[in-house]
Amino acid sequence: MHWPQASDSEGNILQPEEHPTIVDTWLEMEKLLETGKLKSIGVSNFSIKTLEQLLAKATVTPVTNQVELHPCLPQNDLKEYCEGKGILLTAYSPIGNPDPEHMTLLQEPVVVEIAEKTKSSSSQVLISWAVQRRTAAIPRSEKEARIQQNIALVRLSEADMKALNDIHLKPGMHKSLLRFHGNDKVFGWTYEQLGWSMNEEGVVI
Repeated sequence: MHWPQASDSEGNILQPEEHPTIVDTWLEMEKLLETGKLKSIGVSNFSIKTLEQLLAKATVTPVTNQVELHPCLPQNDLKEYCEGKGILLTAYSPIGNPDPEHMTLLQEPVVVEIAEKTKSSSSQVLISWAVQRRTAAIPRSEKEARIQQNIALVRLSEADMKALNDIHLKPGMHKSLLRFHGNDKVFGWTYEQLGWSMNEEGVVI
């Protein structure tokens, strides 16, 4: 389930109390497992709040929850919650936003320094950080050379991991790097409904 939201046949986003709800959709997804045509089902962009709503009625626990996750947004509370429920947290944006017109982690001094020390790329450092902290990472690329590079992980020292873990502690750095934010709503839902503790700039509050 890509988002903890449902839409009608015309693409209009439904409010949490309108049907079908995310729980209605999930219960239908559970039935697909009985057909033998798929092995597992999961969710994406779910917070602790929306996971709790889902798990209260679900008979099958999501195998994974794919979210924005990188050193600026390590999702520590969500990671701990998912681990307690047996849900693998997956980073669909392990390098943040690669668009040079927006803030990117690829040029973050801490990341660059570790990349130079380990003779690797900034992308490899960020993906290795995600994997080493027991989360999955699914970077996107259309270039074969980049894909090959992304799966060549490097072993990060405890000091390297701490330096990367501490990036979000710098003033103004604990934030989303994607473009979901603005006017306190995302696709018609408020941040409160989504369970997000962020301001309109995506900074965690």
